[in-house]
Amino acid sequence: MQLAISLANFPALLLRLLVVAILSASASLGAAEDYDVYLLAGQSNMDGRGLASQLSPEQQAPIDQAIIYYRNVLRSSDGWQQLGPGFSVPPRFKGELPSPTFGPELGFAHSMVQGKPDLQLALIKGSKGGTSLRSDWKPGVKGDRESQGPRYRDFIDTIEMATKQLRQRGDSFTIRGMLWHQGESDSKSSAETYHRRLNELITRIREDVGVPNMPVVVGEVFDNGKRDSVRAAIQSVAAESSTVGLVSADGTNTSDPGTHFDAESQLLLGQRFSTAMSALLD
Repeated sequence: MQLAISLANFPALLLRLLVVAILSASASLGAAEDYDVYLLAGQSNMDGRGLASQLSPEQQAPIDQAIIYYRNVLRSSDGWQQLGPGFSVPPRFKGELPSPTFGPELGFAHSMVQGKPDLQLALIKGSKGGTSLRSDWKPGVKGDRESQGPRYRDFIDTIEMATKQLRQRGDSFTIRGMLWHQGESDSKSSAETYHRRLNELITRIREDVGVPNMPVVVGEVFDNGKRDSVRAAIQSVAAESSTVGLVSADGTNTSDPGTHFDAESQLLLGQRFSTAMSALLD
């Protein structure tokens, strides 16, 4: 049997196909989002050791206005995912994400979107426990990967992959700021040394993402009586710059002897990160 399209019907068919194409394109454009991007980096207390089981059902629910792109040496989020607990890799965890733990991203996102129904957040999180600014997060020389620490290189790669995916999805975005929580592994460094290294990291990350005055909020490590130097350095970096904010660890608790913040404290720190970041953005 021979199939043929009547020439008389061809213009009508072509018109229908054109209408379908236009409607499909319009739907695709309508689905695109405009995101405020925040970078989250550091060691175990940024990665998070708060237990999701200690959260209320509302706190455990995915956050409609926030997505996350998470990479750890051992696990990743496999692209952008709706934000909820579990984008963290605690010690001895062998399963797939989501894990049973969370970091400050939950409290941060909940606080940032509160009262802002049109705000869409995209969090890029790169963190790993036991890593130091001295070697792992060493920013090195711009463009010279050999001079940079492995976690710093990986974080820059993570940012590039995450933002590339947003573009491929048709989304627009603006990098608004960065949250940094680290220092336990550098507790033996002098205040002067950690101060210099943290300033170098902030300068380099701003250069690498192309946002010269990007607001950065740094979090204090827990005061267990053995981290006075690194705590003083973190405080002084924030005090010396109008574009760097500080999150205090006062009033927090740990789930182990003096290092890892518990679930309630992780939520509190996230809220404090939001307050400090909002103050820098105003």
